[in-house]
Amino acid sequence: MRRAIKYSPHPFAHPQEEELAAYDTETIDSRYHDALVTWQKKNFPELSFLEENWTKFYANQTPFQLYAKIGKLSNNNIVFGRMAGQPRFEKASEMVGNMFYSARDIIRAQASTELGSIQQHRLTLEEAPNDQMKMAVLRIMAEELRHAYQMFWVLSHDHSWKKPGHPDIAEETMDELLSMELGNHVLDAFNIPFSNFLDNVVFATVIDLVGKYQLEMQKVFSYAPMARSMGPMLSEEGFHIGSGRGFVKELAVAATNGSGRYSIADIQKTLNAWCPRGLEMFGNERGGETAVAFGFKDRNNGTAQSEYYNEVREVVELVNVAVVQTKVPGTSAPDARTIVREVQDTGERVQGVHPEDLLFVPDVKFYRKRGAEEVVFMPYDVSGTLLTENNKPISGEQYLGYLNTVLPEYFMKTNEFTKYRDALLGYERPEAGRSYGW
Repeated sequence: MRRAIKYSPHPFAHPQEEELAAYDTETIDSRYHDALVTWQKKNFPELSFLEENWTKFYANQTPFQLYAKIGKLSNNNIVFGRMAGQPRFEKASEMVGNMFYSARDIIRAQASTELGSIQQHRLTLEEAPNDQMKMAVLRIMAEELRHAYQMFWVLSHDHSWKKPGHPDIAEETMDELLSMELGNHVLDAFNIPFSNFLDNVVFATVIDLVGKYQLEMQKVFSYAPMARSMGPMLSEEGFHIGSGRGFVKELAVAATNGSGRYSIADIQKTLNAWCPRGLEMFGNERGGETAVAFGFKDRNNGTAQSEYYNEVREVVELVNVAVVQTKVPGTSAPDARTIVREVQDTGERVQGVHPEDLLFVPDVKFYRKRGAEEVVFMPYDVSGTLLTENNKPISGEQYLGYLNTVLPEYFMKTNEFTKYRDALLGYERPEAGRSYGW
């Protein structure tokens, strides 16, 4: 069933969404609709609590419903790449050569992130400091479920996802997605179990922001069903990002005035853990040209990654402004920003604000296991300085000792960190040339 609905972009949504003023809705094939509902009951049984309490917290928002939202295209032609100007592909079978499987891989990765994040958020949901934070995470989880449902619509409504000798690629992909658990999702960031509620908050701030960039870039997608999915998803993603940013600020202010359960050092270590994985979600910073050539995205990896990193820095600086205003009452936001920059540029105390009172974004070269060859597994510290001994990079064991001082203790006990440690020490290196990222 398809019906048309008007919607207003979420206040945190990107201005470009204004052009997508309506969407139609559809349910997917009953087999996979029921399979996703079964998956939800196993991995997200708290959905019923959200639905029962929705109007108490989100009275002005349309209650959650599990269906696909098919947006309108501002241009029916391909916008980027070597086929720019030609009509977008309505059927998967129309995509030629490597385009077909590359498109499938992007859809698969997108769906995996949605399902994986639900499994992660649920681990520490009950540690939320208050009901507002708990309900926000529940809503994020519900909307991630809908985004996975959307990707299942992209695959299941088009019966041309077939190749000789490969009779039903869509069915194969959806079955694989439904079987994924933490540890075997497509992207590394979605295989890391949360250990406390700081993970929920920082993840929503820096990892969901990568999602926003991917959705924005994929609005030009040359495969029309994928492009039509991006606008409604992007609108919902705004709530996830806005919640994360607001809660990071709230927790940092509480840490500053001594009323919170987490310290500034705790928040900083959590940023140190998640920011490198967010950077790597874009893929190798020197890649991404193929996706642009295929008309799947409007930017290469390096451009998008750089824009993302600068936005994370701006987000953290705004948190620091709130911290300074807490420590120095009566300080205006512009004056607080000036203090933040002076403290971080000089490393000195300014008006009672010390460097350790503020948060920062670790350098792009810190703790990287994927990316450009000159940074992967190299012992860079959080400020981007190569750690050396006798004019040579320090050993892997020494770097692990350093990481132990700047990452959360629980994080270093995860399977994902174990994989990093083994690769760093040369026990098991990632397969050369293996694709990763969106």
